[in-house]
Amino acid sequence: MKKLITLTFIVMLSSCGWLGFDDPIDVTDNKLPYWLKLNARSTSELNMVVIHATELTDMVEAREYGERVLYDNETGASGHYYIDRDGTIEQYVPDNRIANHTSGWNSKTLSIELVNRGRYPNWYHSDHQVMQESYPEAQIEALIILVNELKNRYSSINYTQGHEDLDIRKIPSDNDQTILVDRKMDPGEHFPWQRFLAAVNLKKETPPEDIKE
Repeated sequence: MKKLITLTFIVMLSSCGWLGFDDPIDVTDNKLPYWLKLNARSTSELNMVVIHATELTDMVEAREYGERVLYDNETGASGHYYIDRDGTIEQYVPDNRIANHTSGWNSKTLSIELVNRGRYPNWYHSDHQVMQESYPEAQIEALIILVNELKNRYSSINYTQGHEDLDIRKIPSDNDQTILVDRKMDPGEHFPWQRFLAAVNLKKETPPEDIKE
């Protein structure tokens, strides 16, 4: 009888989260001021997670950039989720809104931005085309937890790619117009793709259907 009572008590505690089992992911809701002006969508069609690096110094600067109004519909460019170096997660755009994060691949994707200097501040200088910063353990752990949560929430998500895999355009460098550089290089060579893919069980492929706007 004592064993039965003890077992029942443990089950009750675990179901409440008191033992640390199945704790909900900690995401701070920090919607951008213009989020209601972003186009709505059905989350049932989501099929890919796109991994980005902010290529900025910190979360504060990422927020400032995300709030900039760049388009005629009074919205700007941003990701859905931002993960700081310490693993802190903020959500700028709800899942059921289309964020402007990867040209041509926004309608059915969720975007996750990792705070990382990248090529900052010489993004397009031909002599500075190296991603400068590795990704801390806490940041990658938070990313894996978040992506697995999104997979559980949306069973239609089967793919993942880096920003650099989807936007392969080249542009003239800032210092020499005759030299072309990559428009996007994130998340870059320091991102642990092998570990990430093993942990989230997604295909690093572009979805077969045409999802371009």
